[in-house]
Amino acid sequence: MLEKTIDQYSIRISKRAKYMRLSLSLEKGLVVVIPQFMTKNQVNTMLPDFINQQQKWITQTLKKLQLRKQLRPSAEQCLLPEKISLIALGKIFSIEYINIVDASLILEYKEDNHLIISGHIDNKKGVFSLLERFFKQYARSYLQLRLDELSHDLNLPYNRLTVRAQKTRWGSCSSKKNINLNYKLVFLDNSLMDYVLIHELLHTIHMNHSKAYWVDLDAAMPGARSFDKQLNQVTRKMPCWM
Repeated sequence: MLEKTIDQYSIRISKRAKYMRLSLSLEKGLVVVIPQFMTKNQVNTMLPDFINQQQKWITQTLKKLQLRKQLRPSAEQCLLPEKISLIALGKIFSIEYINIVDASLILEYKEDNHLIISGHIDNKKGVFSLLERFFKQYARSYLQLRLDELSHDLNLPYNRLTVRAQKTRWGSCSSKKNINLNYKLVFLDNSLMDYVLIHELLHTIHMNHSKAYWVDLDAAMPGARSFDKQLNQVTRKMPCWM
């Protein structure tokens, strides 16, 4: 996908898009997604009117995002977690903190799922960054194993897996069948986690969310749309330190 900036907006050319659409986030701003088959002349002709027609949606969505940001606690407001539950794995990690002023933060993994974080503990951003890196690595092997199992069971081969710490996406699949997953999936229950994995595996044969895609998804995991709605609710309930 190619991305370039035009005035206040950015344009992303998408192989999967069937029509022009908008996305808006505080991190990336306003993005106009353009189907790859549209010519430059078509885009230049349609874009100004399209943006004007969407002004009400842009204004309302921006207000919602700004309000959500105001309500979201800062790192300083979050409490240091004493226990962290990986629901999908059925594991609970206990965390011990040792405050050493002016010392660099270090995370040690002990047996029985016990973590020790030592250093300048008042640096909460640093502590949360350590936890993110640890659990991202820890989650990768499990997500790889489960994705391989589902890939085999559904006969939906993929190319490569990448595990990241994303803010807005649970997963994605490229046209080359490379799958990207959010490490936070292991904090969900198994059914929701499996839904995301199956969702992305089906993008290896459907590069969109067409009617055929949803038919196949519902066949692979009945009640797929209800899981989709649950994910939106779960996002708001993730631990503060994330």
